[in-house]
Amino acid sequence: MIQQLHIPSNPALSQVVNFMTYAELTKEDIVDGWTAIFPNATTNMMFSLDDDILVNQTSTVNSVYTSCRSTVFFKPYLGMKFMTIQFSSYGLSYLKKIPAHELLDTLSHLDLIFSASEIDRITTRLKESKSITDKFAILEMFIGKKIGLPEVDPRLPYALQFLNSEHSISIDALSQSLCISNRGLQKLFKKHIGMSPAYYRKIIRFNKAVQLLSNNSENSLTQISYACGYFDQAHFIEDFREFGGVSPSEFLRYKAKGSDFYNYRITELDTLGVLNH
Repeated sequence: MIQQLHIPSNPALSQVVNFMTYAELTKEDIVDGWTAIFPNATTNMMFSLDDDILVNQTSTVNSVYTSCRSTVFFKPYLGMKFMTIQFSSYGLSYLKKIPAHELLDTLSHLDLIFSASEIDRITTRLKESKSITDKFAILEMFIGKKIGLPEVDPRLPYALQFLNSEHSISIDALSQSLCISNRGLQKLFKKHIGMSPAYYRKIIRFNKAVQLLSNNSENSLTQISYACGYFDQAHFIEDFREFGGVSPSEFLRYKAKGSDFYNYRITELDTLGVLNH
C-alpha cells in the first residue's frame, strides 16, 4: 500500500482538521474480504480517485461519514486510490452549519456539503495532479476556502483535551472547570459533536482499550479492562461489541498486521452480522 499522511499547514484549517491521507492499493496488498475501521468520534470525508468504493455495502465515489460512533467497512480492490480528510470531533459543524446530532453516524454523498460542480471540479483536479504533495495542497486549499476562519468555541478543544487525557474527570467537574452548567455542556456537545460528553468519553476509552489490546495482546482482558477504567470485563466486552462489531477475542483473531489503515479484515460481513449490531 502506498499511504501518506498530511497535517494542514493552514493554521485556521488545523483548528478543525486533524489530518489528510492519500492511499493506493498495489499488487502487494491483500484485497479479498472487507477492511474494518473503528470509530473515534470524528467525521471523515473521502474522495475517490478511481472507481466507486463500496462502504458499508453502499457504492459511493465521494462520501462523508459523520460523527463516527460505529465501525466502517471498506471493500478494497487492486488499484484503489482515494484521499480522506479527518475532521476533529467538532470540525464538520464549522464547515456545514448543521447541528452535529442531525448527522450522527450518517454515511452520505458529498453533495450534502458541496455543490455537484464543486465536487466535479475538485475530484478532476485531484485525479489530474501527478504529485501526492500537490494533491494535498489542492485539497487543503479547497477545504480552507470553504471553512474560512472558523471561530471555534474555545471550550470545545479544552473539554476534549480533558476527556482524551489519562486523568479521570467527572462530567460535573468538567462543567465546573468550563464555567458552564452541566446542561449547557450537554447542549454544546450535542450541537458540535453530536453526542454527549459521557458517550464521547466512552468511545475514547474504547480506542485506548483497542490500542492496549493490540500492543499487549498477552495481557488478560481483565487487566486491560481495569487499565482502561472499565468496571469489569463484561462491560469492556459489551463496549467492544458495540463500537467494534466484534468481541476482543474475535478482534485478535481478525486484526490486520502491518498497516495503520484499518483495524481488522474479515472475509464476509454476513459472517458476523456487524452492520446490524
